[in-house]
Amino acid sequence: MRNMRGVTFLLLAWISMPQNVWAQSSLADATTTPSSATGDGQFQQWLQNNGLTQGQSATAAPSVAFNTNNSSAISGQSSVVSKNPRLPLTYEQSQQVMLNAAPPSQIPPQPDATAAFDTMLQKNMPLTPQQVVQLRQEIDAAQRAASIPATIPPKPVSTTLIINLAPGTTPPAIRLAQGYVSSLVFVDSTGSPWPIAAFDIGNPKNVNIQWDGKSNVMLMQAVAPYMAGNMVIRLAGLPTPVTLELVSGQRVVDYRVDIHVSGLGPNTKDLPIGTALPESANQLLLNVLDGVAPSGSKALMVKGGDCQAWLLGDTMYLRTRLTVLSPGWVGKMMSPDGMQAYEMQKAASVLVSRYGEPIELKIEGF
Repeated sequence: MRNMRGVTFLLLAWISMPQNVWAQSSLADATTTPSSATGDGQFQQWLQNNGLTQGQSATAAPSVAFNTNNSSAISGQSSVVSKNPRLPLTYEQSQQVMLNAAPPSQIPPQPDATAAFDTMLQKNMPLTPQQVVQLRQEIDAAQRAASIPATIPPKPVSTTLIINLAPGTTPPAIRLAQGYVSSLVFVDSTGSPWPIAAFDIGNPKNVNIQWDGKSNVMLMQAVAPYMAGNMVIRLAGLPTPVTLELVSGQRVVDYRVDIHVSGLGPNTKDLPIGTALPESANQLLLNVLDGVAPSGSKALMVKGGDCQAWLLGDTMYLRTRLTVLSPGWVGKMMSPDGMQAYEMQKAASVLVSRYGEPIELKIEGF
């Protein structure tokens, strides 16, 4: 009987317990760590020992729903988390996260703190983000306008010149342009490189020249947009200097100039027996070497190899990288890149050498 009275007393005391205390304990149990899980097991054991079940205890102490509106007590970061955890945070959300991550101030806020902060912002960053973007766009437009040349850019060309060292002749002109590099390549009558020994320029402040001191190639570019002058080049073994006129600001700029000097240079290969150099420069053959058809000529069809042919009267002109073996040619010119121009009598068949192997070219269209 005393046992029954004790159980009844404990049950009445448990039922009369305030609901807020039970709610707090339930919330603590819901957020308990694994170490506190044993307390819940002891409570269930106590219920069984006193003849109570979990359902009976539920009627005595109704469950209290969690208040989901108390998220502010946890962390301010939860308010900026993306609804879809797979999507990254936006720029504004990431900024808010960093603000929430800042430690709280231990000093109470001063009345003038906000005004001082606004003054510092206005002093150091007076422009709005939109004004900063607009300013950068204006700077970009100004830089783009500054890069546009005031005039139409010059037309680049590659030319071939024949130097006449006779007294009284006019020296050829090299057309330069500011910001463009021109290369001068000196070769002899056979197309072999003719090394440069020395040079001198009339106005060195207006022209920038680069030369390695031993080759036959010289690089130059105009420093001033408009200039005129000349330069003198001495070739190895040639007693007469080569004079060139330099001009800039023209509508055409010489990217590469092959300068043919009459005579044999120090790098000339042995010529075949019976081969003679032309006594004077052949301007017509020079045009063929540049790929320009002779005036009034007729284009011919060539089969069997890479070759161009023209017929002018009874004379045939060939432009090819192959070496002509037969028939014998009257005139020949060669450029530094290996291109050759031949002048010969018209023939329906030409024997040439390609990498040491003789092949036959068929000429049609006479």
